[in-house]
Amino acid sequence: MFYTIYRYLNNEEDAAEVLNDGFYKVFSQLDKFKKGGITELLSWTKRIMINESLQLLRRRKELKLVELNGNEIKNTTIDCNIDLETKELFNLITKLPSKYRIVFNLYVVEGYNHKDISEMMNISESTSRSYVLRARLKLQEIIKYTYNHELK
Repeated sequence: MFYTIYRYLNNEEDAAEVLNDGFYKVFSQLDKFKKGGITELLSWTKRIMINESLQLLRRRKELKLVELNGNEIKNTTIDCNIDLETKELFNLITKLPSKYRIVFNLYVVEGYNHKDISEMMNISESTSRSYVLRARLKLQEIIKYTYNHELK
């Protein structure tokens, strides 16, 4: 759960604080959990941790997403066919600007759909799609830049 939180906050101290608050919330609301298996409990706990992370960002006014017009970005790609280990990819994702990283994590890593993200983040579905696309393009640029410099 720590690394789930860290993907959103990008700060170990904040992640530890949210982890503590999140587990307090899980244990204090365990009676609200609909009886299910371990998979359901883990999913429920993970959702609480993500929501706690987003709430911290909102309280600090670090979570300001603006509505985007999906037509602003042409669907272009950067050729960066590089095999990356999970840890390397995780480190590269942390270099994304927070507004892109958060929506990217929700969509790509956590598997939320754009409708769910739009409700969680109070943005339109098309804005969610635009942020994911921008995050992918930025991530491709970061990968290309990072690995071009390593090759020199």
